[in-house]
Amino acid sequence: MSSVSEGARYTLAVDVGGTFTDVIRHDTETGAVEVAKTASTPPDFIDGMFAGIEAVDAKPRDIKLIKIGTTIATNTVIMRTGARTALVTTAGFTDVLHAARAARPTLYDSDWDPAPALVDRRDTMTVAQRTTYEGEVLEPLDEAGLRETAARLRERGIEAVAVSFLHSYINDAHERRAQEILGEEMPGGYVCRSSDILPEIREFERTSTAVANAYLGPVLERYLASLLARLEGIGYDGPVLITHSGGGVMSIEAARRIPARICQSGPAAGVMAGAAIGRLAQRPDVIVLDVGGTSADVSLSRRGRPLIRPEWNIEFNIVISFPSVDVTAIGAGGGSIARIDEGGVLKVGPDSAGARPGPACYGQGGSQPTATDANLVLGRLGAETKLAGRVALHPELAEQAIDRIAEPLGYSRAEAATGILRVMRANMAGAIRLISVKRGHDPRDFALVAFGGAGPLYAIELARDLGIPEVIVPFRPGLGSAMGVLHVEVRHDFVQSIFATDERFDTGEINDAFTELEQRAMARLTRDGVAAEDVVLRREIDVRYYGQVSGGLTLAVKAGALDDDDIRGLFRAFHERHTEDYGYTLPEDLAELEIVNARVAAEARATTGAEPTFGASGAASPAPRGQRRMYDQTQGWVEAPVYERTALPAGFEISGPAIIEQLDSTTVLIPGSNARVDERFNLICTSG
Repeated sequence: MSSVSEGARYTLAVDVGGTFTDVIRHDTETGAVEVAKTASTPPDFIDGMFAGIEAVDAKPRDIKLIKIGTTIATNTVIMRTGARTALVTTAGFTDVLHAARAARPTLYDSDWDPAPALVDRRDTMTVAQRTTYEGEVLEPLDEAGLRETAARLRERGIEAVAVSFLHSYINDAHERRAQEILGEEMPGGYVCRSSDILPEIREFERTSTAVANAYLGPVLERYLASLLARLEGIGYDGPVLITHSGGGVMSIEAARRIPARICQSGPAAGVMAGAAIGRLAQRPDVIVLDVGGTSADVSLSRRGRPLIRPEWNIEFNIVISFPSVDVTAIGAGGGSIARIDEGGVLKVGPDSAGARPGPACYGQGGSQPTATDANLVLGRLGAETKLAGRVALHPELAEQAIDRIAEPLGYSRAEAATGILRVMRANMAGAIRLISVKRGHDPRDFALVAFGGAGPLYAIELARDLGIPEVIVPFRPGLGSAMGVLHVEVRHDFVQSIFATDERFDTGEINDAFTELEQRAMARLTRDGVAAEDVVLRREIDVRYYGQVSGGLTLAVKAGALDDDDIRGLFRAFHERHTEDYGYTLPEDLAELEIVNARVAAEARATTGAEPTFGASGAASPAPRGQRRMYDQTQGWVEAPVYERTALPAGFEISGPAIIEQLDSTTVLIPGSNARVDERFNLICTSG
């Protein structure tokens, strides 16, 4: 049983990224904050986390809670370093996982080679059993055959097994029994069943999620066991929470049971941080740009809340069907490598120099040109700049790297570096259009929240390119995701399939479904230590056109007992939302609608204590600490004053060209742009 020392007052928020690990120590009584940014330490990343804890001087006896955002689950899938996994499914459905959605991203690309499934086809085993979509058993489970299958899996060295039977979302008796038998026959193996992980209609999506869960299970178990052992070794045995893709945190126990839930853990925290920053800055509609060392994450929040989608694709046809913050990730970070392709075209990313060896200018053995090298060559970063306060930059190494691009193209060094950054911005602009314009949102109606170590380097030029009127740079932009980790609370999502249409629905059945889901939700949060009065429940229903295979809309539902008029109102709301999101809806008298799932999201009320406080410490009218030559793509080389961010008080205004530096990031103001420090010490910038 976890315990907390009497008088403990610190909450630690940790964001483990591919390049850096960020740690925030928050005093919940006073709001005081200490921060640290340390190098990440792959493959397990634990050493980097503990280096950060040491850097913020957090004594175990003073820590009351640790929250962690991590990319270990996503990286495990992408790098294919998970457990050897088998799938046990209904006889006759060997290809439920491998046929997937029978789709492909490009219709005529004969060279397309899809990423392999997480389970080899030879490790997809079937067993005789059959249940109808109404839950009636047509054929009993062949227990003897399943035991023979388990023996073959043992011989193959299988570490994890996912069980996914046809229609188990409505009757999971066979899956439960199969899990028991496999547990008996494969002691020490990780066994999960789809009806426990995702009791939802759609065989492929349910199977894919269960397989991902099994694939990650042993890896997460080893990681979490090692993490807890290290924490115990320093004397901490209090609660540890892990952020998940839905924009909340979950207990270690829950993460062990549903490890697929923590995919997209770090990016989700960044999205939540961006939404909170926009709300507090009185700009509830924001586009969030989080640029780190390896990638850039782009998301959109309306009315102060991030958009949530019902599933997430790690890779093509590797689907995890848990509610997830809607974020698009591209390979555009500080370590993104620039190259000239066979056609002589300049490309940047998605390959990255990462933390080791890093960009050429780090002096750690890297030689390929990266976006960070380009920023250094152009004076946007300086020789005196130390990334994260500790990584020294070497201009001569950056120049040598950029020359590898400039010379073949016949460009000057500055032109080549500028070209690299223009390609980077074009990639980011494409991602922003994907989550805004292509979904019916005009980016000109939003503010751009820029964070991550590299986000403020590009944000103002990017806003100018897209017509976005304002850019918000928070006080600690390089620790944006860690701030998100600090603020998110326990959240779990529950789902139950329903069969109903706008012509044939049973309101009592729908009410019963929500009652059962809310009881499960209350029980889950109670186990996580959340008091009943601190639980917030939100209801939703998935509605789509009758017969539609994928897509549809998720609509909010009021609390309490529903009547027939409430259900009819949902169908009317579907047509209104469909028109808003897609620009059309089919006539009500021609298009039958169906209810697919009832959903309940259960969250704990915010309990972070005193609000984290940041602030300037300098004079009312601080002077720049120096000047630097900076290259601008329209005006060429210009003299730019360099300001220290922590010295800028509320109300202070700066006109570009200017450079604003701090421990965790650098903000570039291009000629014609302006920045004002608001009362929360955010930079509110316009591109001019």
